[in-house]
Amino acid sequence: MSRFANIEFDDAKRRAAKPGEAEAGPRDATHFYAKGREAWLAGDFEGALRLFSRSLEQHPAFFDGWFGQVRMLLELGEFEEALLWSDKALELFPDHPSLLAAKAAAACRTGAMDKALAYSDNAISKKGAGSYVWLSRAEVLLARRSATAEHCVRNAANVSGNTSPVVCLEAGRLLRRAGKWISALEYLRRAAPELSASALLWLETGYCQAALGMPEAATTFEQCLNLRPHWAPAESALNRFRRRGVLKRIRDKVGKVFRREHADQ
Repeated sequence: MSRFANIEFDDAKRRAAKPGEAEAGPRDATHFYAKGREAWLAGDFEGALRLFSRSLEQHPAFFDGWFGQVRMLLELGEFEEALLWSDKALELFPDHPSLLAAKAAAACRTGAMDKALAYSDNAISKKGAGSYVWLSRAEVLLARRSATAEHCVRNAANVSGNTSPVVCLEAGRLLRRAGKWISALEYLRRAAPELSASALLWLETGYCQAALGMPEAATTFEQCLNLRPHWAPAESALNRFRRRGVLKRIRDKVGKVFRREHADQ
């Protein structure tokens, strides 16, 4: 099913809410946006998409809601829709560098590298280009195997200001996907003190530790599951890591027996 159904500006989801679900306080655009950020940090990209949509029901010209929707479409692998909704947002916010950067990331993930670089060049050239513009630039350059990609990641962190923990989380995720696990861990560890309640942070940290063969990966995945019980990606990663540990112990034991037998000959 198309995810367009999740980002229509109507009251259908509100009418479907369960009785007694109302929360105290104003339920305005910023309220739903904040809830969407919480969902994203928990790794619930579907939920975040719906909440960012709710923020736009309250305020159709709310930039963060538009940008959040595009980002969640990227998280969910809906790259063509992310491109389309970036263009819709650009009608309201012409030449906004973050939206151009999102288009660059979407094009990169579809393999349209020439377009991705052009969108990224355009985003970088705009006044007010922030951390996400540099992270998107890094993603495009990593895909092109450019040696300057990690310099762009550092630029993103340097200009992040009070968004630094989230930017470090995003930087770590980007580097982890590129197989740069040691660098990724450095950024994830910088984010950890302020984002210790983020299941997504713990999952990404566990992925890096597991890839590096670090035994603490199991504890990290367990902490992730404490924050978000029964989360399939964390459960799967933990099981894989445990199986790998069992197989390694078996191989080590067989190797010791083999070496001992040959030493006795």
